[in-house]
Amino acid sequence: MKLSDWARKQGISYLTAWRWFKAGKLPVPARQLPTGTILVEEPNPEGRTVLYARVSSADQKDDLQRQVQRLEAVAREQGWTAFDVARRALEAMECG
Repeated sequence: MKLSDWARKQGISYLTAWRWFKAGKLPVPARQLPTGTILVEEPNPEGRTVLYARVSSADQKDDLQRQVQRLEAVAREQGWTAFDVARRALEAMECG
């Protein structure tokens, strides 16, 4: 993201962020393009992953459980240890 956007998100002025960049004190990795634009690379925040499984009706409840099991297996294969599971069975709705 551009330095100006990053500064706004952090609640600091662009000029302060620019000075930090020039002094090598910006708390995140950043680089300057040949055009002069400064791009800030925000680190990936540590947190939880949400696994989302859904079916279109309650009749497919068994399918929903299989989806959840598969998603959990993939998450573990990826090394994700902190995850939540969101399950949803949607009933068909008539628009009238």
